[in-house]
Amino acid sequence: MLQMTDIILDEEMGAAPFVIYREHREIVDGETEEDGIEEIVTSGVVHPTREAELEIVPQEYRRETLCSFYSPVGFSLGSREGDTRYTAPDRIHYEGKEYRVIAVKNWQRFGFSKAIAAEKEGI
Repeated sequence: MLQMTDIILDEEMGAAPFVIYREHREIVDGETEEDGIEEIVTSGVVHPTREAELEIVPQEYRRETLCSFYSPVGFSLGSREGDTRYTAPDRIHYEGKEYRVIAVKNWQRFGFSKAIAAEKEGI
């Protein structure tokens, strides 16, 4: 039986390697400090975000260069970890460019997640 993960990792379907960076931060004396970065090497299908996908993208990002990433690894928009610790939204490095995750659809029960990410300028 064909699994979604098989499709997402299939090079003929557009799968390519990319790296997810998940930065942990802490607020110390009113200043934000980096508290470690996870580097998650993975692969998945990557394509330009289609107009139909824009419904989950915050309005202020809709004019930016957007890519959709599908991967068996979950993506994160960031989260709080107590009063002074938090995780920043994921950054994705793909084909020499950096993208910041701005929307996530988590289908981990089916073995994959989707992130829509905006290309960061000046990288």
